[in-house]
Amino acid sequence: MNTLVNDGARPVALVTGASSGTGRAIAIAMAEDGCDVGILGRRTEALEQTALQIRALGRRACVLTADVRDEQAVAAAVEVFLAWSGGRTDVLVNAAGIPGPLGATVGELNVSDFDAVMATNLRGPFLTMSHLLPVMCRQGNGRVINIGGNHGMRGRAGRASYASSKWALRGLTRSAALEVGPHGVTANVVAPGAIAVDRMRQRWADQAAAEGVSEEVILERYIQSLGVALKRPNETSDVVATVRFLAGEGGRNITGQEIVVDGGVIV
Repeated sequence: MNTLVNDGARPVALVTGASSGTGRAIAIAMAEDGCDVGILGRRTEALEQTALQIRALGRRACVLTADVRDEQAVAAAVEVFLAWSGGRTDVLVNAAGIPGPLGATVGELNVSDFDAVMATNLRGPFLTMSHLLPVMCRQGNGRVINIGGNHGMRGRAGRASYASSKWALRGLTRSAALEVGPHGVTANVVAPGAIAVDRMRQRWADQAAAEGVSEEVILERYIQSLGVALKRPNETSDVVATVRFLAGEGGRNITGQEIVVDGGVIV
């Protein structure tokens, strides 16, 4: 990570959606890799728990409570973050996101639900990038890593709002990569498949109990339904490892790309 910084200062990262799940894991990984970390999300208490883990690693943490959909809230949070960081940003990870309605087809999908997904999954990254890309360009370096999804690589019935937001995020990221590349700044998308988080594992356990079969049977059925080439579920650690790669020396000459992390669903 220190290769990002030319003046000997400790690198600084901002991670959205850091109150839980993949966002929290990424924020902690950034701290493990040497960054002081700003963590942005809507739930202050949960963010404080993330901050405790970052500080336990000997790194500084800046808790920023804001809704990524709210332009004024994001602007105020970024102002606080930059005052805290000394005006620099080396890594921006946009991990905040929502899945939106499941199963609602176009024609059934409420406009308000569609707008909420687009606002979180697309407008949110646009707002943070709008504020922090100029900072990175002035520095002459920086990494933007947007967390997309493999639904942004294909259509998916019943997931129009989510797929649309992730397709659009690719366009935003690629366009920004062309704009900021001459200033030494990269912008990429990490596109996970479904991640075996606790909520999904509980669903598999409940289904196994209801059918009177083992959880392994349910998991195998799930993997087959997705067509996962590697025959194993996606883990949070797989996504985190890819973010670390792009944020580190390995990502120095990669920009405008999507790295799919789904075990071989999109091939």
